[in-house]
Amino acid sequence: MSTYGRTSGDVRWPVSPDARAALAEWFADSSAGAYLSGDSLDFRGADLSRLDLTGAYLASAHLVGVRFEDANLGDANLTNAEARGADFSLADLAKADLVGCAAGNARFRSARLFAAHLDDAVLDGADLSHAVLNSAKLYGTGLRDANLEYASLRWCTLGGPSMPTVLSGARMAGCQLDGATGAVVGPVFVDEGATRSLGGVDLEAWLSAQGAESVRVVG
Repeated sequence: MSTYGRTSGDVRWPVSPDARAALAEWFADSSAGAYLSGDSLDFRGADLSRLDLTGAYLASAHLVGVRFEDANLGDANLTNAEARGADFSLADLAKADLVGCAAGNARFRSARLFAAHLDDAVLDGADLSHAVLNSAKLYGTGLRDANLEYASLRWCTLGGPSMPTVLSGARMAGCQLDGATGAVVGPVFVDEGATRSLGGVDLEAWLSAQGAESVRVVG
């Protein structure tokens, strides 16, 4: 289990003076309810790995390439954040708000996204292998060419007929999908070598066999 810290000496600071000031203010506030207030700020260049960023406000923030490895971002607000290529490997994003987040090619390997809100997020090409997305909401989420191998999507909501989760080209070997509901767009790769692609009724049958009997393929 991770031990989250709050020590400024372990941080690589962002280039932006405004973002550096927001971080410094947060580090200086020792109260139990303190949270990082970084809405719309530019955190590029930062390494915030292993920090306890519970409840951080990072809506519309520039997080391209920022490292959050093994950080605690539970209940954080990353609505409409720009997070392409960011590294959230092993991070805890339970109940985080990532609605509209642009995180193409980001790394979420083994991250915890329990009950996270990912509606309209763009995660094309992202690595979510071994991630936990149980009970997450993914209305209109883009996961084209994403790696979802061995991820857990139990009881998650894969969009609806008008806002399906787009899984075209995603790798889903070993996914746990028990109780998942909603609607998706395929085709997807269902084997580890990414050579077996299924779409339409074949994908729907495969999803049902994984325990996602209520998921419909709409494209």
